[in-house]
Amino acid sequence: MLFPSAGQPKRGTARQRLDGAVIEPVPSGKNSPVGRDDTQRPRKPQTTSPSKGVAARRAEKRRREKRRRRIVRYGVLTILLIGSAILANIIIQYAFANIPLPKNVELASSSEVYDADGKLIATYSDEITRFLIDTHKLPDHVRQAVVAAEDRDFFEHEGVSVRGLARAAWQNVSAGGIKQGGSTITQQYVKNAVLRDSSRTVERKLKELILAIKLERRYTKGEILDMYLNTVYFGRGAYGIEAASRAYFNKHASKLSVGQAAYLAGIIPSPQRYQVDTDREAAQARRDYVVRTMLKERFINARQAKRASKRKIKVTDINIHNPKEQKAAYFLEWVRKAYLYPKYGDCLYTCGLKIYTTLDLDMQDAAEDAIRAHLNDKADPQAALVSMTPAGEVKAYVGGRAYTSVKSARGFNYASDGERQTGSALKPFTLLAAIEQDISTESRFGGSSPETIEEPECTGPDGIWEPENYGGASYGTLTLEEATANSVNTVFAQLIAEIGPDKVADVLERLGFRDATKNGRIRPHCSLALGTLGASPLQMARAYAGFAGRGRLPHVMPLRYVLDSEGKCLQKFRPAKGQKCGKRSELKHKQAVDENSVDVLTRTLTGVVTGGTATAADIGRPVAGKTGTTQDHRDAWFAGYTPQLATVVWMGYPIERGPDKKTGSADDFVPLMHYCNDPRRCRPVDGIEVTGGSFPADIWAAFMSRVLESFDIAYFTPPVDEPDEILNEAPPPPPPPQESKPDKKRESDGDGGGGGGGGDKPGGGNGGGD
Repeated sequence: MLFPSAGQPKRGTARQRLDGAVIEPVPSGKNSPVGRDDTQRPRKPQTTSPSKGVAARRAEKRRREKRRRRIVRYGVLTILLIGSAILANIIIQYAFANIPLPKNVELASSSEVYDADGKLIATYSDEITRFLIDTHKLPDHVRQAVVAAEDRDFFEHEGVSVRGLARAAWQNVSAGGIKQGGSTITQQYVKNAVLRDSSRTVERKLKELILAIKLERRYTKGEILDMYLNTVYFGRGAYGIEAASRAYFNKHASKLSVGQAAYLAGIIPSPQRYQVDTDREAAQARRDYVVRTMLKERFINARQAKRASKRKIKVTDINIHNPKEQKAAYFLEWVRKAYLYPKYGDCLYTCGLKIYTTLDLDMQDAAEDAIRAHLNDKADPQAALVSMTPAGEVKAYVGGRAYTSVKSARGFNYASDGERQTGSALKPFTLLAAIEQDISTESRFGGSSPETIEEPECTGPDGIWEPENYGGASYGTLTLEEATANSVNTVFAQLIAEIGPDKVADVLERLGFRDATKNGRIRPHCSLALGTLGASPLQMARAYAGFAGRGRLPHVMPLRYVLDSEGKCLQKFRPAKGQKCGKRSELKHKQAVDENSVDVLTRTLTGVVTGGTATAADIGRPVAGKTGTTQDHRDAWFAGYTPQLATVVWMGYPIERGPDKKTGSADDFVPLMHYCNDPRRCRPVDGIEVTGGSFPADIWAAFMSRVLESFDIAYFTPPVDEPDEILNEAPPPPPPPQESKPDKKRESDGDGGGGGGGGDKPGGGNGGGD
């Protein structure tokens, strides 16, 4: 029957079982499977849609892919473990072979410069800025932060951590890239400090592993961590934790907080990536990761971790590697060029020297403040100040008004580079030469202006010498003391003609002056009396320190002593209590002038301050000094001293380019500090024509009154022997007039009175005069 009747089940159709399963008929005939009959098999009902079936198949595919990756990971890990075991075996075999571990690893370390009180001034460094320190003195959290960030197994492994390698491998495989390294702190130190080789070769890596094991056998864990912390690079040109602490937070590593330590430890793998100024979010995240690791390792508690993670990372903008600004910049550059580099060479930048100087930072601040208070406009002239003790200890040193600029200090230093004419500040040396010739300061000369000097030694290319006084002023007859107080040029011109310019040149040379154009020898000529010789403020300060020291010319030495990186004294330049050095320099002071002669000079120079051209320098204690103003107000000086300190102030404009705009051309000029018809060439300061008794004396007084507050008032030694020879001695006073009897007749005439009568009454007759 081809078509069954209704109500009968169709042959070959599905039947429903009681349990809900569908019974599928098994096909018969030639299409049925061999060996099968017409029995039926159950089939689950289709309860999902076609789209859900696709999702299920995709999920199954993902599960299979995950299982495959897991198998690959475990396979890779197994291979790594087997390889690590083989590598460990190789290392053990070769660890005691022919690869030596250096006994001493030399690390480049920056040198530090300190003032007389042990205050850090600045550092000298090359391409590497590093300060070697004893890291055992650091807070525990600083060392723990580095261990947590770089090598959690540090205190457990023997230089190479198989567990660390496996952990890093797993992290890298899981991340699908290199995210974590497996090198231990010991290995990193070997790579950076011992091998100094970052190449990725099997040979280099094998050496690194072998030397790491050897290093662990020779040193303790603390020593290795100490070496690592002094070596590792933190960015910003900073090598080592101390340099990093200064570079990022402007503080010593011993003052780092937990958060700051965690940040520095965290940036070690990639300093540039975690810079706050370029990616604050990444920097904060890296810091927080290290904090969490420290908490997990129980280095810190939850409260410390919360506080460290909550704070914002604030870094300094000070560049310790290539600073643009630093304290006492001119002093540091002068000391480097004149004393340190000639002696220590490149070791100055790499040997970690501790250099102790004579500079006093408080006095340095006072010097800069004094100049700044009087010259605070960009258009104002340049200025220099040098202050030193009679023993040649430089206490303050200003080489220009860009006080802290490293760039300016490496350019022209007005305190020591070049020479400017000294003007009347050089007159004391002519007077001293006369005193040595036993000429009394009571000697008298006419002060008219101009004065014709006919001595052959004073005749120059322009013929007979005819000097003039400042402003063309004329005076009557003056003693040398009066002429010094009032800085009368024509009197000193006559004096040098009297004693001979060779005597003055000799005194100048004995007190440290040199002529750059004559192989150091000063050419004798009469204009020396008026200060035509050029000198630097440093030279002038040394000579006046010789006056303060009663004729003993000091050996200028701004260094006290130098220590090596381990604190051992290398050399002592000045007496220093508690410093035992293998080498000691001898200071070459010399008695250039007789003490009594200088005592006579000093007594004369005190009159310049008490009643002469430098009354602005009167600070209420004994002061001797001399003003100096060169022709056309090109330069202005005040050089003065007390028994404890000699200080010289100079000011003037720098050389400027002429119309052709080329440096060094014949039309270059120095602007003058007075009025004239050309405002470009003549520039008074604050409306004042500058002399040595104005701004320089004011600056000197502001500086000295401040720094001498802590000094007892000291008095100059009076001379015990006065020079005997009085030139142009004053004539004896006229005898008193004889009494005469009155003329009764004239008296009765009433013609008396003031007529041509005597000068014994005020205002009467020819009274008055000069």
